[in-house]
Amino acid sequence: MDRPTAILNLKDLNLTELNNLMSLYSDSLYLFVYGITKHKETAEELVSDVFVKLWNNRDEYSSIRNIRSYLFVLARNESISFLRKKKQQTINIDEFGDYWVTPLDTEDSETFPPEVIEKINEAIELLPSKCKMAFSLAKINGLKYKEVAEIMKISPWTVKNHVAYALEKICKHVGIINNNQTVSSSDICLFMILLNQKEVTR
Repeated sequence: MDRPTAILNLKDLNLTELNNLMSLYSDSLYLFVYGITKHKETAEELVSDVFVKLWNNRDEYSSIRNIRSYLFVLARNESISFLRKKKQQTINIDEFGDYWVTPLDTEDSETFPPEVIEKINEAIELLPSKCKMAFSLAKINGLKYKEVAEIMKISPWTVKNHVAYALEKICKHVGIINNNQTVSSSDICLFMILLNQKEVTR
């Protein structure tokens, strides 16, 4: 159940397995939905709706090859549906506005000093919206490029370009206050992986 790419037969899904999925993915789904809706209670409700829909529709699907991607796609659809109702007009993932990324906690890192973490947060905030989403999903949530591509309805190559652009901009921005010392993209990636282990605080 903890392997996102394992084939899951939804027809055999029981409440224990559903609860396990909720424990594994609720936090990352919440951050994703909140990034789109920018509203705490709405994000919590939509994430709950994702798992309710998964449970109610379990008899309609024979199997899911990648449950993590599937849940994120459901979360994307729920978020877009919410925004459509709110704005009373048709929108897609390209039109929801700026994507919000939860700032990295300066107290969570032994890799970089607090002032560098602040600069990383500033650089992420300055990224274009779709670039910010791709970078967040890939390097903060830890999704594979293929998974991010499915969620964002773009190609894996485009995801790779978004992430590369983000890392370049972050490294350059951090270098401004880092005494011109080199901050490599691998350093940033390692830092993101470590933060990805932290428990989400709502």
